Amino acid sequence: MKKSLLLVVASLFVSCLSQAIAQTPDEMGPPRVLLIVREEIKPGMMPAHNRHSAGYSGIFGKLKTPNHRIAMIPVAGNENEVLYVTAGESFADLEMITKETDRKMAGRNGTMGAELARLDKEAPDLHSGMRDMLAVYRPELSFKPGVDIAQMRYFAITTVRVRPGQDDNYSEYVKTLLNAAREKAKAETHVAAYQVIAGMPGTTYMFFRSMKSLAEYDLRIGPRVREAMTDDQKKKADKMAGESVIVSETSIYAFNPSMSYLPKEFTARDSSFWNPAPEAVAKPKPKKRVVKPTTTGAAQ
Repeated sequence: MKKSLLLVVASLFVSCLSQAIAQTPDEMGPPRVLLIVREEIKPGMMPAHNRHSAGYSGIFGKLKTPNHRIAMIPVAGNENEVLYVTAGESFADLEMITKETDRKMAGRNGTMGAELARLDKEAPDLHSGMRDMLAVYRPELSFKPGVDIAQMRYFAITTVRVRPGQDDNYSEYVKTLLNAAREKAKAETHVAAYQVIAGMPGTTYMFFRSMKSLAEYDLRIGPRVREAMTDDQKKKADKMAGESVIVSETSIYAFNPSMSYLPKEFTARDSSFWNPAPEAVAKPKPKKRVVKPTTTGAAQ
């Protein structure tokens, strides 16, 4: 992972998390800005990459840098892709935290400096590409987004490309038809909507559905929302979506604690997941010594 990119990727989470610590889950709202980085991993290199990424997180912890991140690995979607999501209340947070992180990283030396040099050298052999995106929160397109992310395990992320000039039409579809039907169906789902402003076409939207378990798909939320619409609403929804959407794709990612780097106040809300106890290494049992009988004479 490129060091400079990694620092930028990881920098925004702290401000939003510190605010969320003092809130109840119902009060927690999504951060105003996100930095989202997709890393393409070379086929067959995912295990090595994950160890590599965890190495960076360990160094951040030792240096007590102010940058924080949630790392995710694929469950459904591109199996050679890793996602990092960072967050803040403003882009000014990003600049301030990045400068402080750069200052601390520049002071590394000795064993830690050698470890960072090794990680930097490994990166080209692990990655085939990267894309970083900036996105802003769209509260009017979200649906009951206030949850405690520390208690979650997955993000189902739906990326939608909207036709140029159709943003208003698409927004109307989400607000007046989709979210209204979710409310009517009493959908047990939490969705935070973001619009990408850099790194992808400006008509790209990303919807983050937080989940505790994949079993939430057994609730049939999608079909139930559709069933909650009248026939006229279904026709209108299909027409509006057809006119405004170029493509829509959903991928599911699982949170990876070892690759993430988060404040203690955040991880303490579910410490067994975010700070798992190291696996005990079983010591090999000593081999029993077999004493061979000594032959004292010729066989009878």
